[in-house]
Amino acid sequence: MKKYQTFLSGLLTIFVLHFTASAQSFEKLADETITYLKAGTFGKPDVAKKTTKLALSQVRVHYKIVTTRAAETRDNSAKVTVYLDGAMTNQDLQNLTNEFYIILQRKLGALGIEFADWDAITKTEYYNNREDVTLEKNNVNADGGNGQAWVSFTANNGPVFYRYNVDQTKGFGELLAFGKMKKIGKMTETLDADFASFDVVVDFTAIEFATSKDTVWQDGTKYLKYGANYNIAAMMSVPQSYALFIDRKLKFDQYASKLPVGQRDFFSNKPYEDASKAAYKTKTIFGNTKFTFTPVVIDARRELYIAAARRALELYADIFVEKMRLIRGGVKPQNTQIAQKPTDNTTLQQVNETAKKNNETTAVTTNEMLQAAAQAQRDGKFQLAADYYGKLIEKDPNNADYYVKRSAMFLNHLNQPKQAIKVLDDGLKVITNEPMLYYNRGTAFVKTEDWKKARKDFDAAIRLAPNYVDAYLNRGITLIYLKDLDAALVDFNRGLQINPRFPNLYRARAAVYKAKGNAQLAQADEIRAAQLERGQ
Repeated sequence: MKKYQTFLSGLLTIFVLHFTASAQSFEKLADETITYLKAGTFGKPDVAKKTTKLALSQVRVHYKIVTTRAAETRDNSAKVTVYLDGAMTNQDLQNLTNEFYIILQRKLGALGIEFADWDAITKTEYYNNREDVTLEKNNVNADGGNGQAWVSFTANNGPVFYRYNVDQTKGFGELLAFGKMKKIGKMTETLDADFASFDVVVDFTAIEFATSKDTVWQDGTKYLKYGANYNIAAMMSVPQSYALFIDRKLKFDQYASKLPVGQRDFFSNKPYEDASKAAYKTKTIFGNTKFTFTPVVIDARRELYIAAARRALELYADIFVEKMRLIRGGVKPQNTQIAQKPTDNTTLQQVNETAKKNNETTAVTTNEMLQAAAQAQRDGKFQLAADYYGKLIEKDPNNADYYVKRSAMFLNHLNQPKQAIKVLDDGLKVITNEPMLYYNRGTAFVKTEDWKKARKDFDAAIRLAPNYVDAYLNRGITLIYLKDLDAALVDFNRGLQINPRFPNLYRARAAVYKAKGNAQLAQADEIRAAQLERGQ
């Protein structure tokens, strides 16, 4: 519960009040997504920081074809397994892996790094030695115990220099013995370039999965009733990766995915269940009741799958190269607070008294007061602006815009939500059909943590304006505080249907996915929000 409350308090800070908080940048996402694995207590990323030329000797992609996710309670567990079906051929995946090699070269080249020619790599003694002993280049592999299966391809049909474990419960892969390191070192001397290898996993689905446990009374006796449900999303991602750099002095860097890289994509028909695949142990016992989860199949369309996988690989390359840019001299992103200007609490009464003392005129007409209010806001005199809008309300109490602007001063600048509520209460007594009045009052109730009243006002705003995107966002946040994550998700999805280029809707949805324990979908939304803010 404490962890959940921490999540909620952070969410309020980020999204409420017209979403003025600083966004999580693409640079920060990259820095947190790819992690450096220390070699010893004082290890540091030395090779990637200094390299000027790389021998990109192994680029290997492991394409998932079966994915299983489990959910567990204290005494019970359940699994759902998803199968990939489609017309992609081995040659399709080999070509895509070859293309990923070129993508990595092109993007790393933007950092000023040169590359050894592939033909030169193939002529080295160690390349040919590995070519002779590599047996697992393009085999289909499976981890039956965890319900995972994948097919692996190495760019340019090259050998496997480093064996990576897609099943991360067994670690990242083999430990390189000193003899093998010496052979790679000789290879780097021959090529006059540092060795580099990449292994990435491409997954085709995100699985939302939850179990529940309730106390049920029957005939005066209580017992536990267990339940489970799941959702399947066709989503292309790189949930795992490993990169290894070795220089001519046998210093080495290791990098791995800490968070998944991915994006929602459209490459399949609607997922369907296939009972004939039940042999993969999708039947699970909950208490005294058996639940059978029929395996789910995602039917991928060949060209769309290839295009979606290419986009996921290119996005991963962008993230990794941004991490390298930071290592090689870019400023590491930090959470910094924007300096606030000193508050100017000048009031309209003070302005009028000063004008009277100096025998000067003051704003009297509607147009003059509108201009004065706008100027006060530009000058950071928010109380003065609020006072001008108060005078305008006195002149024309049926003008909804004045209530909206006066309440916004109290909400967004003066941090006086209760005063904003009073303004909006007055407005709603005479104007009942303006959605922004309900929206601003709902936002003020969020600030005072009166969640039920906030939801009621956002409901009214949406009823009056069904395409009010901001209202869907803030109602969704309110629903999170009311502990209805599923309803919040519906609101964020609806908002994104109306405006798919609204970054904070993606961030809000990511927060829900994090609370639900789905890192793939959460990180995909965080990345999309950062992309939009970069104009992509």
